[in-house]
Amino acid sequence: MCDRFCRFSVSLLLFLLLAMFHVAGLAKDASERPEAIDFPKDIAWLNVSRPLSLDDLRGRVVILDFWTYGCINCMHVLKDLRRLEEKYGDDLVVIGVHTPKFDNEKNIDTLRRIIVRYGIEHPVANDRESVLAALYGMRAWPTQYVIDAEGRVLGKVEGEGNFDVLDRVVGELLAEREGDGPAARLPLKPEKAFFAGSLLAAPGKVAVGDGRVAVADTLHNRIIVAGTDGKIVRIVGSGKAGLVDGAPDKARFDVPQGLAFGDGVLYVADTGNHAIRRIDLADGSVKTIAGNGRMASHAPAIFEATSTGLRSPWALARQGNRLYIAMAGDHRIWRLDLDQGKIRPWAGDGRESIEDGEIRAASFSQPSGLALHKGQLYVADAEVSAVRRIDIEKERVETLVGKGLFDFGDVDGGFDSARLQHVLGIAVRNDDELYVADTYNHKLKRLYLNNRRVETVAGTGKPGRGSGRALEAALNEPGGLAVLDGDILIADTNNNRIMRYDPEKRELSEWVLRK
Repeated sequence: MCDRFCRFSVSLLLFLLLAMFHVAGLAKDASERPEAIDFPKDIAWLNVSRPLSLDDLRGRVVILDFWTYGCINCMHVLKDLRRLEEKYGDDLVVIGVHTPKFDNEKNIDTLRRIIVRYGIEHPVANDRESVLAALYGMRAWPTQYVIDAEGRVLGKVEGEGNFDVLDRVVGELLAEREGDGPAARLPLKPEKAFFAGSLLAAPGKVAVGDGRVAVADTLHNRIIVAGTDGKIVRIVGSGKAGLVDGAPDKARFDVPQGLAFGDGVLYVADTGNHAIRRIDLADGSVKTIAGNGRMASHAPAIFEATSTGLRSPWALARQGNRLYIAMAGDHRIWRLDLDQGKIRPWAGDGRESIEDGEIRAASFSQPSGLALHKGQLYVADAEVSAVRRIDIEKERVETLVGKGLFDFGDVDGGFDSARLQHVLGIAVRNDDELYVADTYNHKLKRLYLNNRRVETVAGTGKPGRGSGRALEAALNEPGGLAVLDGDILIADTNNNRIMRYDPEKRELSEWVLRK
């Protein structure tokens, strides 16, 4: 759970009242519940044709979901909320109150793309300055407040794993509801038409190996395999979300991300399914090799790979018979023995923090990118906006760039003073050059390992869509990187394209996939 460290003032009276009515038990006298706070007039809305007010919600049970889109815990909760929406229909409305942590998350156009990417169809209010969050006393991501059909606040839950509690409470509130329920339908206007007709939809990761390039076509729930010239060799996945092995046109993925080539195979971090999949490059067939499709947390131990639950695997790196996994959801690096079919947490103690040292005592924060080079495993550690390095033989972690959960920015220079913003991708070009997708700064940055300096090489710092001279060409949340013939391939996620950066010419061009 992402702590806010009380960075805004709290409405003390409401906070104390809410403490009396935690959703663990309903207040016997509904009249004692505090009145909900209406939405600020100047707040921006998505997925609706006009701003909403509490009057629009009368007769329905309401869940206010305070979230921020880069938070892995918030992503996990979305599935629980979707289950509740499907169960209760028009009697329940979820309102997403997007309360940004990072500066980049305040951008309404970017948030619109994220809503489509995450499949959110309920109304979303962009509380970009945390005004509503402060009034409610929200202190952590994610937090859900429950409001009864008369517009009174019952209480809140924080973090993940609260489906059963919310399900029970919503049912009880609907049972006590007076009247016939909601009088009118909400003015919903989904943003999901944004991706219509696009070959790629929010590509998350890209990989190069075995004379091929693979792209995680994340929102289309499939993997595209092409030659190094961009000609598509095979598309794996039916396009429908699910966990199904088998032939390439029958298999199903759920928002796949990380990719790593092996000997005649391609490994896939199937993030939404909490699984690791293997694609046979000869016939395109898919097999699940780790994960049972369920999200789970584990103490350090060795597990049978296919019988244990995982937690949002996001990136992969292969070294011989070992597959390293950035397990974003539990803030650790895992290792899968490909020969024995055994898997275990390998680096990190599971705390969401940034601590160096011996791997079992070190800590990470939503690791989301991996790259291997000469016995060193480089990690893009997203929530602390950091670049980490693990010496595999010595089993020790060190931080190259980054300080803490709320230490982020867009600053080049020496490793100690440089700042990044929610990095998701990483690639090693040679012994000296390390590239990172500085995702929320919309930039590609190069780290010189020998003189310990960071420089921007592509992107303007603002979201956009461009090409040509790299420092003048805009990107939009680049998410994954790979090296192709000395150039850097970039998954330009929010632009639905793959870009190619030429370090010698310092130019950025689209790497075009074609059938």
